[in-house]
Amino acid sequence: MESKKDCRVIHISVMWIFIVFIIVFSIKAFFKNYILATNTNSEIEEVKVFEENQNAVNILKVMIENNDQNKKLINEEREIEFETVYEENPNLPKDEEQIKQEGVNGKLKVTALQEYKNGEMINEDILESVVSEGAIQKIIYKGTSEFLSKYNVHIGDTMYLMEIADLKEEDNYESNTILTINRYLNVTIQEVKNDWIKVKYSDKEGYIEANKLTSESVTPMITEKNRIATLKESLNFEMELNKVSGMTLSDYKTIFSGIPSDKNNIFAQNAETFYNIEQKYKINGIFIASIGIHESAWGTSSLAMDKHNLFGFAAYDRDPYNSAANFETYEECIDTVAKVIAKNYIHTSGTIITEDVVATASYYNGPTLSGVNTRYASDINWANKVYKYMEYLYNRL
Repeated sequence: MESKKDCRVIHISVMWIFIVFIIVFSIKAFFKNYILATNTNSEIEEVKVFEENQNAVNILKVMIENNDQNKKLINEEREIEFETVYEENPNLPKDEEQIKQEGVNGKLKVTALQEYKNGEMINEDILESVVSEGAIQKIIYKGTSEFLSKYNVHIGDTMYLMEIADLKEEDNYESNTILTINRYLNVTIQEVKNDWIKVKYSDKEGYIEANKLTSESVTPMITEKNRIATLKESLNFEMELNKVSGMTLSDYKTIFSGIPSDKNNIFAQNAETFYNIEQKYKINGIFIASIGIHESAWGTSSLAMDKHNLFGFAAYDRDPYNSAANFETYEECIDTVAKVIAKNYIHTSGTIITEDVVATASYYNGPTLSGVNTRYASDINWANKVYKYMEYLYNRL
């Protein structure tokens, strides 16, 4: 008969055998969901690969549902937050930001095991995650240009020359000069390049020294100076005279005031008349005034004094004084001559000048001084003489 001590030893041994059996069975059951695949090759080292059993998740789900109601297997699509990155940009004012590319969140398919306690998730194990749509970065430009910041301007904005400057082909002094730009004229900013600014002037592009430019923000009165400089710049011998000058009534009054040669103040008193005929007949009013100044010697000729005829209108060589037209006022004279020149000399045939005036172009040879000279005056230097007076008046702006 076995002793009680021997029985206890046997009982303990059996229990340990049972425990080992359970552990071995559990491990076997766990790894039963995988197939060990072995590929043997005499020239390649043996590689072992575990192939996932497609039913593994389902088995795990069954195990969870049967054994632990606090755990839940979920399959869902989640967002991947996009990343924001910054790029330095020398063509933006310092510290100013500009979005180069909007960010877009990506999508992620997730299989996870979640554990809950008292209705709240306390743990989550990601079993599988697959990116279905990649996130797109948000890219933000961050400005580094102290020049643009100082003058409160951006690429594409207008800047003005504080002094005469050469437009260079490249950003250095030795580069070829494209052209010279006068003081107060404006350019459009294209690019900031160290101490040089790439600009566009008219149809030309090139580089100007940064220290020769200013902006309206820094120099408030520069826009008015620019307007005047632009008007002066528009004057040239081949300019089209069938276009308005762009001057204001105030400009006309400024131009004609205080001229010593205008002894009888005829032109000063008719500044508004010259402005009005410009708008009415679509003709450069300074051009008409310059003809009057040339033909009447600043209103001192006998025709101007006696007949209010500043232009020698209708005066024929055989008897200039008596054949010349007589006007009641200088205003009437100026209006009549402006209409005749607009209708016959500088507008093409059929051009509607006013509701009552349509161009016949009877003596049209182009809308320039040379073109008008061809049929208007026998003096071949007439155009040059008129142009000198135009220059004088424009420069009085």
